[in-house]
Amino acid sequence: MSSGNARRLPGGRKAIVYAVLVHLALIALVVVGFRWQAKPAVAPAKVVQAQAVNDAETQMEIERRKKQERERAQQEAKKQREQEERERKAAEDQRREEQTRIAEQKRKAEDQRREQQAKAAEQKRKAEDQRREEQTKAAELKRKAEDQRKAAEAEKKRKEEARQAEIMKKQDVEERRKVAESSLKEQLVREEKERTEAKARAEQAARAQSELARYEGLIRQKVERNWVRPAGWTKGMECMVRVRLAPTGEVISATVARQSGSPAFDRSVENAVYKASPLPLPEDKGLFEHFRELELRFRPEGQV
Repeated sequence: MSSGNARRLPGGRKAIVYAVLVHLALIALVVVGFRWQAKPAVAPAKVVQAQAVNDAETQMEIERRKKQERERAQQEAKKQREQEERERKAAEDQRREEQTRIAEQKRKAEDQRREQQAKAAEQKRKAEDQRREEQTKAAELKRKAEDQRKAAEAEKKRKEEARQAEIMKKQDVEERRKVAESSLKEQLVREEKERTEAKARAEQAARAQSELARYEGLIRQKVERNWVRPAGWTKGMECMVRVRLAPTGEVISATVARQSGSPAFDRSVENAVYKASPLPLPEDKGLFEHFRELELRFRPEGQV
C-alpha cells in the first residue's frame, strides 16, 4: 500500500484500536466471571487479528478497485484523446482538401479568364484586319471609280474635240478659231480648278499630319501626368493601348492592343488614359477623323 493511501486511513486505525480494547474488556469479564483458564484466552486475540486482517484486505480491495477505476479512466481518456486526434486529423484533411479544391477552382477561373482575354484580343485583331481590308477595298473601288470617271471625261473630251473638229470643218477659219479658243479656255479653267483642289487637299493633309503630331504630344503629356506606375514594374516593359475618342475628346474606350506581360502594368495604363479624359483635340473639326482612333505606346522609363 502506498504512503498516500496510508495517510488517508487514520479512522481505520482508530477502529482497530477500539476493537482491540473492546475485545480485551470482554476477555477480562469472561475470565473474572467464569474463571476460565489462561489457555482459552488465546481465542479473542485471534478474533482481533482476523478483524485487522479483514480490514486490511478490505482496504486493499478498495485500493485495487480505485486503481482499476483510475486505469479505466485513463484508458477512456486515452480513447477520447485518440478519437479527438482522429477527428482533428480528419477535419485537417478535409480543410486541406477544401483549400486544394478552392485553389483548383481559382486556377481554372484564371485560365478561363486568360483564355477569354486571348479570344477577345484575337477577335479585336480580326475585326481590325477586316476593317483595314474593307478600307483597302473601298480605296480600291474609289480609285477605280476615279479612273472610270477620268476615262469617261477623256472619252467625252475626245468626242467633243472630234465634234469640234467636224464643226471646224464646216465653219470658216474664224469660227474654228473661236471654238478652239473657247475649248482651250474651258480646259485651262478645268485644269486650274483641278490643280487648286489638289493643292487644297495636299495642304489639308499636311496640316492634318502636323496637327496630329502636335496633339499626339499633348495627349501623351496629359496621359503621362495621370499615369501611376505600378509596383513591381521592370525596365523594358512596354504596352500599346488603342484609344477611341468622341469629337469632344472624351475617351470612349481604352484597350491594350499589345500586352506588356504584367496585367497590373496594363491596367495602370488603361486607368491613366481614362483619368486623362477629355483629351486635347484640334479646334478644326474637319481633322477629327485623324484623331478618332489612336495608338499610344507606354514605357515605365517615362516615355509614352
